[in-house]
Amino acid sequence: MTLKDRLNEALSATPLENTHRRDILNAALNAGDTDEEIGAALNRLIEAREQKAVAFEKTGQAAPAKAERDEADALRLLADPRYTAGPAAPGKPAARGGKTGGFALTKLQMILGGVALVVVAAAVYVAVKPSDEVNLSQQQAGQEITVFKDDHTMGNPNAPVKLLEYAAPMCPMCAHFALEEFPAFKREFIDTGRVFFIFRVYPLGSPDGAVEAIARCLPKARYFPYMEMMFREQAQWDPDGHQIADVPGAIINLAAREGLSEEKAKACMTAQPTLERVNQVGQDAQIRYQIEGTPTFVMNGQVVNFPATNQTRLDVLRLRINSLQSGQ
Repeated sequence: MTLKDRLNEALSATPLENTHRRDILNAALNAGDTDEEIGAALNRLIEAREQKAVAFEKTGQAAPAKAERDEADALRLLADPRYTAGPAAPGKPAARGGKTGGFALTKLQMILGGVALVVVAAAVYVAVKPSDEVNLSQQQAGQEITVFKDDHTMGNPNAPVKLLEYAAPMCPMCAHFALEEFPAFKREFIDTGRVFFIFRVYPLGSPDGAVEAIARCLPKARYFPYMEMMFREQAQWDPDGHQIADVPGAIINLAAREGLSEEKAKACMTAQPTLERVNQVGQDAQIRYQIEGTPTFVMNGQVVNFPATNQTRLDVLRLRINSLQSGQ
């Protein structure tokens, strides 16, 4: 049985109400027509689950961390029906990633159909719909980057260069670029009509989803000022590298600067349609661009690589843009 056949059979066996599992299976199936393409997407989804488990563990959220690891195990079992993360046989040590020859399809169906999704507070690693279900705008002529209708953008959509940034509010390098380099980039390239800029959040931890959910509650004109403020105030709310006793409370307190009451901020942070949309964007990034970290920049459809030199991101982006516009 091919990998594609296994995914389709697992999809048929997964209850309709388990939308989390069904969306993940569909995301892998929609990644390509061959087992190689589907397998590569499945591996990326597995890695994403493991990264999210680690992020939850860092913030002391054991239940969602376990849910993510269970998800990764179920996906590994799809990739190789011999995989097991369960108890070791007598005399053998248990090891994640170990092999056994004893899994039948019924076992696979049980795992895919029976593991419940755990959602804690504003955790955003939940159901992700396949990219072809995302509501998209029409592409501009010659544009290689698909623009979502709810994207936050700057500049002229008809600019010759389209630059997409994936960033995480918790990411210190994203904050550095936003505060130290982006103002000059904006003056030089966006304000002059040379670049159309698209910004998306790629969540690395549950606080990223909470921040993005609040940002999407604000008037569109306040989106970028709010994000800039959250980058500037990372030490006040970001648990990664800072001793923050109450992360949701800290995010709510900062939302008050935008005029949001505590009740309104909480409602924004836990709005299910918004959290699902955050995940749609993150899943699309995984499948489309194989995002490995933040910030990641995509220029006219190509991920920008930053060499290990003393050049800043602004320097590298400037060279790439000038090279594209000079025809070199």
